[in-house]
Parts: sequence; structure tokens; C-alpha cells
Amino acid sequence: MIKKYSNAATATPCRKKYKIAYYVFVAIALAYPLIRFLIVWGYVNISAIWSSFTRYDILRDKNIFVGFLQYRLVLNKFINDEGTQKMLLNSFMYFPVTCFISLPLSILFSYFLYKKVPGGGIFRVIFYLPSILPIAVLTMAFRFAFGPDGFIDPILIRLGITPPLWFGSSTLTPIMIFFYCVWAGLGFNIVLFSGAMSRVPIEISEYSKLEGVGYTRELLQIMIPLIWPTIVTTFVLGMSSVLTVYLQPYFLMGSNSAPTYGRTISLDIFNSYSSEMQAPYLAAFGLFCTICYVPVILLVRGFMTRFFKDVAY
Repeated sequence: MIKKYSNAATATPCRKKYKIAYYVFVAIALAYPLIRFLIVWGYVNISAIWSSFTRYDILRDKNIFVGFLQYRLVLNKFINDEGTQKMLLNSFMYFPVTCFISLPLSILFSYFLYKKVPGGGIFRVIFYLPSILPIAVLTMAFRFAFGPDGFIDPILIRLGITPPLWFGSSTLTPIMIFFYCVWAGLGFNIVLFSGAMSRVPIEISEYSKLEGVGYTRELLQIMIPLIWPTIVTTFVLGMSSVLTVYLQPYFLMGSNSAPTYGRTISLDIFNSYSSEMQAPYLAAFGLFCTICYVPVILLVRGFMTRFFKDVAY
């Protein structure tokens, strides 16, 4: 009895020390992401919301509360300013480019890789390579390819075609930026869809072969419904590009010409900020666009989730 009692007595402090060490470890592990979330997301967004209801007073050298004045200025600019309207149209063009061009191409290429076409591993590296390179390097290489010293213009000249001005015209420049976004965005989507397709049980594909199901029917009626949650997520991310794209036109066109031919919502905010005086208006500008567009994203996401139910396999 004395021996059992001593074992129990020594075990209790050990358990307490283990619990303390466990909670300390969890607290340290969660401290960095929590602090980062509070600063990068919480503080920044709360400050932006508060700033959108203020105006910088030069005499007092501080922001003063003015209510919805900045939002009225934003709405007035959306309605009456032609340049802002073109910028909004240019931004919304990223929605069909991302969701109805890049997304279907990514699904198609992922399906070919899933079917283990010859050289599929090499194609996987080629598709994913633009996603791992820095965007500054990638845009520079893309622009040089279509420049005077690139390889596109000499090919066109030998074919008897006069090379156009790829960057610097109001009609061709947005198309080139969209083309770059499709080319550079395929790799990331292909990795997502390839991973989703690899989780599909091999028995389904074997059963399709036995039933004589063709590739087109298998892709449309079997594979797409099975990976539908991934498609919905990627589609929503593509819709959000309307509010987030700015580095692509900025690096392709430079800080001077990008506002003219490649203006987007984010790029307009980025280029317009020069001092603390612009912060309240730009905060209201960004929040107004978010408030108007996020409900559209949620409605589209809710609509898409009704097509197919989640399948557990």
C-alpha cells in the first residue's frame, strides 16, 4: 500500500508538468499567427474602416470625423467620371478571363495529366514553373518576349506580318495583360485540380473504361461533379481577382503607363496614394467596392453549390 501511494504521489506532479509544458507549447505555437492576424488583418482593416469616415484636416494636422462624405465622393466619381468607369470595366474583365478562360483550360489540362499522357511529368513542371518564379522576373521575361529583341517579332516578320505595338495601345495592351494572367495562372490551378483528381478512386476510372465511357463524357459527367468543391473554390478566387489584381499590369506596363492602359481597382488605389491626405478617400473607395462586390461573390458561390452535392470518397 505504501508503494502504491508513493507512485501515485510522484505521478501527479509529472502530469501537471506535462500539462503546463503542453499549454506553453500551444501558446507559443499560436502566438505568432495570432499576433500577425491581429496586426495585419485586424488593425489594418479597422484603421481603414475608421479612416473612410474621416477627412485629413491640415490646420489640426489630424483626421476628423465627417460621416459618409468620402463615400458620397466615391459614388459621385463612379457615376460621373468616365476614367473611373473605364477602370471599373477593365477590372471586371478579369472575372470572365479568370473564370471562363483560365479555369476551363486548367481543368482540361489537369484531366490530360490525370489520364497519364506521355510526358505528363514534364508538362506538369512546365505548367507550374510560372507559379514559382517571382512575378517581377516572370513579367519581365514575358514583356521581353514580345519586345523588339524578343523572339515573337522576328517570327512575325519572317511570315510577312508587321508586328503590332504589343504594349502601349489602348486596344492591345489589356489583351496582352489578360493573356499573361491566363498563361501565368494555369500552373497554380492545375496543381489544385490535379490533386483533386488524384483523390478520385481508381475504381471509378476503371469502371468507366469497362462501360465504354469516352474521355469527354468522363470529364463532364464523372470527373467534374466529383471535384466540384475545388472548382467552386477556384471560381470564387477567380472572382476576387477583380478587386486584387494590380501587380500584373504594374510590372508589365510600369508605373507611368499602367494607369492609362491597365487600370484596375487595386492599381488605382496603389498609384493614387501619395500622402496621408489621400488615405480617407482611398479607404472609402476600396471599402465601397468590397461592399458592392462581396455579396455578388457570395450569391454566385451559393448558386454554384446547388449544382452538385459534396461526395465523400
